[in-house]
Amino acid sequence: MKKIECIVRPSKFDAIRDALKKSGVGGMTAYEVSGFGNQRARGRGSLRRMKIEIYVDDFQVDNVMDIVMKHARTGTGETGDGKIAVIDLETLYRIRTGEEGAKAI
Repeated sequence: MKKIECIVRPSKFDAIRDALKKSGVGGMTAYEVSGFGNQRARGRGSLRRMKIEIYVDDFQVDNVMDIVMKHARTGTGETGDGKIAVIDLETLYRIRTGEEGAKAI
C-alpha cells in the first residue's frame, strides 16, 4: 500500500478531484496549505496550494500518478506546478470497522 501526497495549484484541484473520482479511487483528503519552494528565489514569497492525500493499493499508484501529472501541469513551464510524494505504508486501519490493509482503503 502507498500514501500519495500531492501539492498542487488551487486552480487545478477540481480537475484532479473529478478525474480521480472517475478513475475509481476510493477516496482522498484535501486541504489548503501555504509554503514556498523554488518560486521564493524568484521573489514570489509564500503561495497557497492544495494538498491532496490518497491511500492506494500498489497497483493503483501509476494510474493515480498519471492523473495528477496530467491535470496539475500548467503546460507553460512555470515554476510552482507542485510535487508528488509516494510513501510506503506498513499498514492502514479503518477505525469504524477495524479492517486492515487494502480492505481499509
